[in-house]
Amino acid sequence: MRVYCETYGCTMNRGDTELMLGRLIEAAHERASSLAEADVVIVNTCAVKGPTQKRVLRRLEELQKLDGKHIIVAGCLPLIDLPSVERLGTFAGVISNKSLNSIGDILEQISQGKSGIRVLESGPFERPRMPKARFSEVSAIVAIAEGCRSNCSYCSVRFARGRLHSYSLDSLTEEIKNAIGVGYREILLTAQDTAAYGLDIGADLPSLLKKISSIESKFMVRIGMMNPSFVKRILPGLLEAYESDKIYKFLHLPVQSGDDDVLSAMRRDYTADDFLKIVRAFRERFEDLYLATDIIVGFPGEGEREFMHTCELIEEARPDKVNLTRFSPMPGTDASRMPQVDGREVAKRSRMLASRCRAIGYELNQHYVGRMAEGLVTEPGKKGGYVARLPNYKPAIVRHAKPGDFIKLKIVDARPTYLLGVPL
Repeated sequence: MRVYCETYGCTMNRGDTELMLGRLIEAAHERASSLAEADVVIVNTCAVKGPTQKRVLRRLEELQKLDGKHIIVAGCLPLIDLPSVERLGTFAGVISNKSLNSIGDILEQISQGKSGIRVLESGPFERPRMPKARFSEVSAIVAIAEGCRSNCSYCSVRFARGRLHSYSLDSLTEEIKNAIGVGYREILLTAQDTAAYGLDIGADLPSLLKKISSIESKFMVRIGMMNPSFVKRILPGLLEAYESDKIYKFLHLPVQSGDDDVLSAMRRDYTADDFLKIVRAFRERFEDLYLATDIIVGFPGEGEREFMHTCELIEEARPDKVNLTRFSPMPGTDASRMPQVDGREVAKRSRMLASRCRAIGYELNQHYVGRMAEGLVTEPGKKGGYVARLPNYKPAIVRHAKPGDFIKLKIVDARPTYLLGVPL
């Protein structure tokens, strides 16, 4: 059967889609390049935020109306809000990220005329050793763990991903060696919280990074999101591991709020000062650190004073990139039962902070103009040209390049979220 996938959400979700397609290709199914030519459409869903969940549900409703297509709902949504899926009617299959290993059996049943198949849980499986049909020829997504050790009051993803399950150092090193051996030049390490890696198996992230950095070849490693509460435990070793030329000097450290009372209500297990101390430690060691963070605007209990604390933190930390989210209550979470902030006030705060974050990003990017640097060309740009990632993962757009090549370039201009470069 010809299979087409649509993927929503995080890097791990994209990796899960590669895994499902790898399983299906191994079982002699064919990967369709478009919706029109597909017999089966797999929608790998996300429900981390209310707007994303609504968009996914609208898309499922649209696909339900197509004739001759078998629709499979996969991913996080079935474990976070199954009733919303069921209200749309009967799908050919409903599976979760806990049952990806069953995708071949589900297609076999569909080919025999069955529908309404549901597999939400299955036995444990090790992602590193499973076949994958990767979307990129340059960047390989590698899940180092699934689940987390946190208990955030607003998070619904923990219902889908569960408690922390780290993959072994040996299996991860083997997967990365294999990817590099067939030509991949960028490794994207992902997890719900990469800093929590290994807490369940007697390992840690710095040890993993050192093993990866010892692999002989020229490649780059991007480390995915790390929560401050777990970075605190491994900070000295993490800073040492970042010294490797193979590790992008990129730090995705979500703070969510600059107010300690709000952070406590979120159950984040760190303070605003903890976040700033980590940022200072990285900046003292790595002058060109690319700092990304996440902010939730309008969390229950956030008044004008609490919001201003967040604005002050942003002014002090000056992140290169801020993923700004307006709070939306998710089903089953404690935060959904708290008194909500007025939506108009949340929108006003969000617009104000987004404008300032964009200005800070532009100010920081202007400092790169005139510099010479090496970049790894990873993919075509969304508006033309190609994306070259600098040693700190900062994106520079160049007009002519070949994905997979390391190139020398000069930065000639800056935008709020990216740079413009010319190959030398």
